[in-house]
Amino acid sequence: MKLTAIIFSMVAALSLTSCATRQAASTDWTPYLKSMQKGCDYPNPTTSSLPITYQQSIIDTDTRIKPYNSSDEEQLEHLDETITTYTLNNATAFGKQLSKIEYLSGFEWSHLKLYFANNPQSLRSEFTLPVDKHDINTVTKNDSSGYQVTGEGYKHLTFDKKDNSLTCGFGV
Repeated sequence: MKLTAIIFSMVAALSLTSCATRQAASTDWTPYLKSMQKGCDYPNPTTSSLPITYQQSIIDTDTRIKPYNSSDEEQLEHLDETITTYTLNNATAFGKQLSKIEYLSGFEWSHLKLYFANNPQSLRSEFTLPVDKHDINTVTKNDSSGYQVTGEGYKHLTFDKKDNSLTCGFGV
């Protein structure tokens, strides 16, 4: 009887340790976000199937509509922006602590913004310009704070030291 109780206690302790270890393990979002490094291609986490692995690191979701501000008095609903923010727990991306992901969707523009625990500027060299197969794009900015490429619309990569963020965006 004592041996059974001891074995049961050991199994229970190992089980609890295993659960605690699983919860403490960091979720690496790098595989999901990797396409951002090649020309600021980024997934839409609000419509694409977000694997359960990533969903488990989301502790809060906030979706709001931001009305389009126009100098005209006419408010155009189709120009409103939808902003979805995921607050994360124990997550990383590109080797850095990741605290939030924001996806903004507008009429003909969007962005994916990653918020880090500290300045992500050291990642700049890992992000490359979009490939232009038809030679229609012009690089209007390419420095340590990011890039902007224009052509049939625009794409941009922006590192913001003030809010420790990295943003990839596009528009027409």
